[in-house]
Amino acid sequence: MVPAAIRPGGACMSTAVLQRARGWFGLTAKLRDGQTVRGDLEQDGCCRLLFPRVDGASLEAVTVNISGGIVGGDRIEGRIACAPDTELLVTSQAAERIYRARASDTPPEILTSCHIAARARLDWLPHGTIFFDGSQLRRHMTVDMDASSSFLFLESRMFGRTGSGEILQTLALRDRLTVRRDGRLILEDLVRLESDDVSALMARKAMSADQFAVATLVLVSPLAETYLDAVRDVLDAIAPHEFAASAWNGMLVIRGVASGGWPLEKTIRQILPVLRDGRPMPATWRS
Repeated sequence: MVPAAIRPGGACMSTAVLQRARGWFGLTAKLRDGQTVRGDLEQDGCCRLLFPRVDGASLEAVTVNISGGIVGGDRIEGRIACAPDTELLVTSQAAERIYRARASDTPPEILTSCHIAARARLDWLPHGTIFFDGSQLRRHMTVDMDASSSFLFLESRMFGRTGSGEILQTLALRDRLTVRRDGRLILEDLVRLESDDVSALMARKAMSADQFAVATLVLVSPLAETYLDAVRDVLDAIAPHEFAASAWNGMLVIRGVASGGWPLEKTIRQILPVLRDGRPMPATWRS
């Protein structure tokens, strides 16, 4: 019998050079007769962008990773540009899955840069990211925005598949959000979680008290601080919960934890209509 770890030809799966995904997408939103429409569009490798029909003057884009997930050695890059007075929503087709990496793999990378011009709005609202045991990821989003523009950001992370009974032990994650307003750094949000005993770390009260789904929402806009009371009212109405909100310097930041992806998403679904002034949910969220 040929051992499972040996491929045809005798190469060991732990050291064999495997095909890795490369992807690139670029999108410019521009204004035409008061409607936000597609400008330049680029997509290559494993990346695709879809554009569902939506009512109103905004544009909605859906990112698709046709490789089916992220593994060690993958690299995805994206660029988003919003021209003056445009309104763009970017979401994803489904949750992104970060699979187990081999010891010989380089960490996968996801790099996204965004430029938001005067009075434009960008809402970055993907589905969550699911981290499998043994996974690795280096992710960095950079945002350069005008002081009169608006940026809404969501990132949900699920550590392990709790519904399947998976216990996450090993993880190497570096996740970073950088926001500059009028060229000045106003937010540097960094998550670094590298451990061979993630479950023990997550059990600590200072981490997430055994809650394996976490979320961060950030709103940067001239009116961001005015949403604080409304967000807290929503959270008070759905208590008990493990979310908190604060606002300063033209920013609103919300963080929360939950026992799983669906309880986390249910709370997020009640917060987003407030932050989006009643705009409809992204097309791939409507279920």
